[in-house]
Parts: sequence; structure tokens; C-alpha cells
Amino acid sequence: MSLQDFKIRRHILPALRKVDVDQELTGGETVAQALDALMLRLTAVRRLREHHVWEAVRVIADMPDLAAGEWPSRRFRELMAADALVDAVIHLTSATEPKLCLRTLSHEFGLWTCALRYQPPGAGRITFKARHADLAAAILGAFLRSCRGHQLAAAAGRGQLPT
Repeated sequence: MSLQDFKIRRHILPALRKVDVDQELTGGETVAQALDALMLRLTAVRRLREHHVWEAVRVIADMPDLAAGEWPSRRFRELMAADALVDAVIHLTSATEPKLCLRTLSHEFGLWTCALRYQPPGAGRITFKARHADLAAAILGAFLRSCRGHQLAAAAGRGQLPT
């Protein structure tokens, strides 16, 4: 994810004005604010660190429609303990509802591009993309975008992502 991909004025602020998300986290901020802040922080870091991943887990754990069953899983905790951030972030993408498919990973001009695909029941597909110099950060960025899209759809009353 790069600063060119993520323009807060163009993408986030209009969405926050349209949808009022009142669910508060333990720190007093809403889920939308926490996701937006984390996505913005990811654009500024050179390399994804363990605390960024745990922050994403904390935010997603407060979204009960995304975090299914035991969250985070034992496998995820083992990967984090082994400092396998890429594997841990990929595991996150497959451990949430709705299930996401890692569509593409490419590296060109020093940037990783990650595309995650969601295919709802019925027709249609939605792809979430992110670019970053760090592979794990690109995957996490695309995952957070999908979580944000899911959260906006749920808040708007649709219950699932649009097709």
C-alpha cells in the first residue's frame, strides 16, 4: 500500500460521513476509526512489525461478524511466536468470515501488490488491493480494506459486501 493508493480525503472521510458506526472499542474509538488509523499507519511504515498485526487482531476481534470461533486461533499465535508475519497475516485472511482468497501477489519496482478476492454466495466477486514495499504489509493492507468494506456494508444494513 502506498500513499498514492490510500488518500484519506477521497476514500475514508466520505464513507465515514455516510455511515454512522457507533460500535466503540476499549480505547473509546469506534471500529471505523481504528481501522482507518491502522490503514493510515501501514502506509507510513517501511516494514510491518508484530504490534501492527496484533493491533489488527484487536480491531477485528471487536467485529463479531468477522471473527469466527476462537479468535485468534492457536495456529495464528504459533506463527506470531515464530515471527512468521507473512504466514500469520495470510492465516488471518482465511480465518475470518467471509472467506477471502489470495488472488495475486506481484512484485515490481520495489512494491508488492496484493489482491484478495471475496466471492459472495451467488454471482459476483469483489477484489481488495493494496501496495506496499513490505510483503506482509501489502497483504495486511488488502485484508484491512476488506474488513472496512464489510463493516461499511454491515453498517448500511446490507449485511454483506455488494457484488
